[in-house]
Amino acid sequence: MITKRCFPALSLAALLSACGGGDDAPVAPAPAPAPAPAPATAPVAAKTLKVAVLPDTQGGGSNAAVHPMRALLELYKQQKVDVVLVVGDLAENGTAAEYRQWREVAEPYKAHMRLLPIMGNHDNKGMDQDWHDLVADFIPAEAEHMPGARNKNYVWLRDDVLFINISYGWMPYAYEFIEQSIQKHRTKAKHIVLQTHNSFVGNKYGLLRERIVEGYKSEDSDVAFRAVYDKYRKLLAEHDVIYVSGHEHMYARSLVRDASQRPFMQIVSGSASYKGYENRFGEHEQVQQTLMLKARVENTGALDVNASIFEFTGDVLDFKAWYAEHTVLRNEDGPKELAQAQWQLFDRFRRSSQRCDKVVYPASFPANIQRNNVYDTSYRTSACSSTLGSSARVLDGENLTFNRHDTRTRTMAAEPGKTEAANNREMLSLMQRHMFVAHESWRPNLNNSQRARIINAGQSTEAVEVRATTIDLKKQLLLSWEPKVDGLQSEVLSISGTAGQGGTYIEPYGREKDIRNSTGLPGSLGDGSEAGKLPVQLPAWASGRWALSADGGGDPFVLSFTVPKGVDINQVRLARQDPSTGKWQLLAPADCLSRQPYSAAFLRGVPADWTAACGGTTSAVVQGFDAASGSFWVRQAREGRFALISKP
Repeated sequence: MITKRCFPALSLAALLSACGGGDDAPVAPAPAPAPAPAPATAPVAAKTLKVAVLPDTQGGGSNAAVHPMRALLELYKQQKVDVVLVVGDLAENGTAAEYRQWREVAEPYKAHMRLLPIMGNHDNKGMDQDWHDLVADFIPAEAEHMPGARNKNYVWLRDDVLFINISYGWMPYAYEFIEQSIQKHRTKAKHIVLQTHNSFVGNKYGLLRERIVEGYKSEDSDVAFRAVYDKYRKLLAEHDVIYVSGHEHMYARSLVRDASQRPFMQIVSGSASYKGYENRFGEHEQVQQTLMLKARVENTGALDVNASIFEFTGDVLDFKAWYAEHTVLRNEDGPKELAQAQWQLFDRFRRSSQRCDKVVYPASFPANIQRNNVYDTSYRTSACSSTLGSSARVLDGENLTFNRHDTRTRTMAAEPGKTEAANNREMLSLMQRHMFVAHESWRPNLNNSQRARIINAGQSTEAVEVRATTIDLKKQLLLSWEPKVDGLQSEVLSISGTAGQGGTYIEPYGREKDIRNSTGLPGSLGDGSEAGKLPVQLPAWASGRWALSADGGGDPFVLSFTVPKGVDINQVRLARQDPSTGKWQLLAPADCLSRQPYSAAFLRGVPADWTAACGGTTSAVVQGFDAASGSFWVRQAREGRFALISKP
């Protein structure tokens, strides 16, 4: 299924004006002749706002992790970042001495970027006044604070991005403040980012598991969150909010769905501390689809420091995430590898408000299972139209290159009279309602045949077990429309999501495994058996590494791009923007154009009228024109930005 999302910013008055008003409006007198129009002025280029994330910097003992923190802020300075989201756990114990240490690192960068700090659970160990003394001159003077939670919960509108900043423990109580802030600024904000410390749906923690599935009747915050859980999902999905968190000391990007299956994006930002956490639960199939995950625990011999940058330009968001390996485990070790951090790009996406999206599943599960309406491994989409009438779609291609990871076994148990679940069977029921799909032949669980189960039934050790399993990542295919610019003959189509994974495989603590030779954990195949996921025969173009191709190369797919009305197809050709130079380049020689409509045989072969001079049967790029639909089609293997240009 492909989902179309548009988020117009028209006010009611503007909408009525655009629609011509009501039928009872008085007849206006004939207008006077209009004066000659003034010469057209060149459009003002949209300003880009760069927003980065500083994950947890707790340093062990009573410290901030100064070396990872400095490496990140130095990167952000080089990248000319404007705003940094500081997602909490600035230090280990939240003491004044630790905050002075944190501030000593941050102070030289204040002149270059605005830091927006919130409290994490470790900051809550300290004194409020120490927190106020630390953050008072970091938070913008024009920020709007939640009553009773000054410097902890606040919103700030910068350009056309609304930042909502909520400290640890406050999400159950901040719903009205968040909703009212969104309503107040919605017409000015083209993008909304909510940063808080705890994930909404986490691989180790997460509000869903902690406050609902394991929630206590005696905990006011658990009761409060249950009352707003569905409201939050609806609110965040309806307004296309990006939810950014820390706390989990691993990187994970996923889509979390509301009751109507609309998603919002969650980014768990990773770590800038001296510890990493293992992957405990993986994705929660009932509400979540995981698009990228990278964990690294210190007992593997190294850690990751994670960097993320959002670039907001008009209604377009371009996101990239990097990691750098290091062996620094305490401040006394010195910066070591972080003195010259080797940053590797491993996650990215690009989207606009005028977009269509589809979750594409990995081509690894058994072909004979029921598809449950959504288990689709094809990049094929419906037509995606812009508001100005441009149209495009993906005709073919399959998700053959994907990452894989293992989780670890965890158990939990109900406490009668205390937890919301009165017994373990009720707790299992809550899990299967909110977190994990219970495998059935008509509704398979692609991650495990017994994702959650009761063990040691009737014994004193009875518990609910979340079973260790192997999970393959999904992809979000995004088709986004961006404005036409000088020199182009059409609007710009951005395609993102086909080339975001290289075929990596890690166990729960981050150690590398070989997806080509290793079988997944028992029960993970996806057919209800005890078999594990099969080794993957990666295609020739798959790198098997984390680092992404700089030119957007990945799985081949077929793009269909409809020629706008009034444009002569003989005078235009489909082009792609080179990401390194910004120049528009033809996808195939201008005179190489098949006149056959696309056929599935062309995904690997070529049409009969494709000549050897155009690349022969081994050509990676094949281009044609379908006269019946008035569309160019092209088979190629690079995502990016596409448009029609004048034929040379």
